[in-house]
Amino acid sequence: MYSRTHGAQRNKRYAISLKGYIPGGASVLMSAVVAAVAAFSFLAVVASQHAFTTTDLQIARWVRSLDLPGLDATLGAVNFLTDAPMAITLWILAGAFFVLRDRPLEAIAIFLISGLWVGDALVSVVVARPAPSPELSPVVGFLLDSTFPSGHVTGAVAFYGLLSFLTLRNVRRGHLRVLVPTLSVLMIGLASVGRIYAAAHWPSDVLGSYLFGFIGVVAIAALYTLVNEDRFHLPRFRKRQPEPVASGVKIARSIASVVYLDAAAGTAAKEYRPPSVVRALHRLAFQAPFPYQHSKAALEAAAAKRDIAGLLTRHRFGYDMVAQFLEIRTVGGRYQFVTEFVPGDSPKSNDEIMDTLSDLYTFFQETGLPTWQITPGNPHAYSNFIRTPQGALRLIDLESALVSFGPPWKQLRAFARDGHYPVFDDVDFVQLRGYVHAHAAELKENLGLKEFDGLELAVERAEVLTHEWKDREPRIWGRIASRIYRLLDMGRLITPIRRQMVNPEAAARAFAVGGIERWEREGRIDRAQAASLETTLFTSEAQTLLKHVGAHIVLSAAIPIPIPGLRSAARFSWTLAFRLKARSAFSKGTITRAEYQRARSLHSVPVMLIALVPAVGAIAYVASNTAATRGLGRLLLDQAAYRMPFGLYRRLRLARITAPPIPLAKARQSDRAVSPPGMRMSRTATLHRSGPAVAEAVHREVEQVAA
Repeated sequence: MYSRTHGAQRNKRYAISLKGYIPGGASVLMSAVVAAVAAFSFLAVVASQHAFTTTDLQIARWVRSLDLPGLDATLGAVNFLTDAPMAITLWILAGAFFVLRDRPLEAIAIFLISGLWVGDALVSVVVARPAPSPELSPVVGFLLDSTFPSGHVTGAVAFYGLLSFLTLRNVRRGHLRVLVPTLSVLMIGLASVGRIYAAAHWPSDVLGSYLFGFIGVVAIAALYTLVNEDRFHLPRFRKRQPEPVASGVKIARSIASVVYLDAAAGTAAKEYRPPSVVRALHRLAFQAPFPYQHSKAALEAAAAKRDIAGLLTRHRFGYDMVAQFLEIRTVGGRYQFVTEFVPGDSPKSNDEIMDTLSDLYTFFQETGLPTWQITPGNPHAYSNFIRTPQGALRLIDLESALVSFGPPWKQLRAFARDGHYPVFDDVDFVQLRGYVHAHAAELKENLGLKEFDGLELAVERAEVLTHEWKDREPRIWGRIASRIYRLLDMGRLITPIRRQMVNPEAAARAFAVGGIERWEREGRIDRAQAASLETTLFTSEAQTLLKHVGAHIVLSAAIPIPIPGLRSAARFSWTLAFRLKARSAFSKGTITRAEYQRARSLHSVPVMLIALVPAVGAIAYVASNTAATRGLGRLLLDQAAYRMPFGLYRRLRLARITAPPIPLAKARQSDRAVSPPGMRMSRTATLHRSGPAVAEAVHREVEQVAA
């Protein structure tokens, strides 16, 4: 059970630990920025008047003289990653990652790097560093005009430097705190050497990029910190007129609402008055007016969500963390959402309650409740809480006013499935019902039977009211997202494959046994040989082989998406994954060299290549050494050929290649048993003349007569 005192102590310790986050304080950092601006200005003046300096030439010649193994390939790869198209792609991917992780402030910080890129281009045009004369040195023969500063290096410093800052700022422990800064320093260093090595920039160009990137990163980091700590406020050009209120009633404002706080009555009445930007955004997202302003069903759904959140937090944390809903009033033609008044003080920042935010955010994601108001990525999340005189944190505002076009990654699939796109205070009712059902016994014990029934009723009311509210809106984008999800519902498509993948060796064993029985029936092998082959199927090596053969068979038959190459890619990926897994296990010392060699011989390169071939790729493992040594390769190959469509096995007479020949004596016995007396001599003579090639035709006639 959650301890309020312990939680408060953890929050307090973390808040104190942030006080000395920047060594030396803001004054030292400001002095460094001023020095960087001065140094950058000086370098820009020098670069505009001189193509290069003696120091530039000496360093460039030394870098160009480096001769290390793999240096060309490494620097070429880094140059590719820091070139404009790839760099912009990485920025977009990083921004999308932060959006899906419910960290919009970090995504905006990444987006601001584009300002540095524009600034770099402008400085390059203004400085216009002249191209050196080709006669000076072979080193300078490839230089271009306007080389100061280096765009590659500026972008690397900005992007990787900002990633390091965000990691150190938000990741409190773990390998990422070391890994991300280390990789960032490595990328920046290699990008610098690469530009000089490629004779694209002088060392002074790279130094200028360091200074320019440093200035930009500090500016973005400072803005990020101010917003994250709620110390950045835009000036208001028009002062709002005070509203007449009753005596003892205080007014609190947010971006989209006005809250009337009446301590004497114990109420907090929220009246939504979203600005034009918020209303326009909602209209764009859902083609409907702002719901909490015009739809009583939306407000009633919000009330039911408060009841759910209150009961669930009581179950998880030991007390009801959500301010209770009281009523919906109509005042002057406007709805007011009335909740209980919670006395106390608001925390100063997210850092002060970071542990509570993290725990509550994880719990809300687990239950399918809306998370924006309590996510650590919301810089104003702390303002939705009140710390009571007893030290407990209460959530006073659970309703959001903003539309999100990037739902959290864990809830993305559910919201697309239900058409909740864009996202606005949406609940994943499938996950919520699943949580209540899975934890029914614990909920009944912690809440009691009456409150548990109330929880189920609140879930039912919230879902009905949500549908009533949203069904009245066009919600074009949500309907499109839901339709696309149904078309590409990988879960629906993958579920049958998963069922068949539970025991793939059974499918492969049945496949092989069918071939053995057919060979015995055709007289190609006797009962002793058939029994020997069947016994081989149950050896450990054969079972391992059959497991992967069965997986390839399932992937070839069960993938219903008619995309060319998809099944081939799936088979190839299966084999490659197991080969890499064996390599990793051998590197870690969890398997011996002999075991690794067996895995390599099973998941061999020929197997991967054959797996890419349509039709025959399903039995690619016949090319493995395991299949050859166990005598199963020919059996699997012949059985696969036998199942080819359009009777190709018979028409092309593939049995002559893939199957053992029928012994001549058995062919004669079959001939005597089924042929009329007048035909026996001629058939025997034919067998003598043509040998085993005709035996196949004899066997087909035997089967037809027997049938």
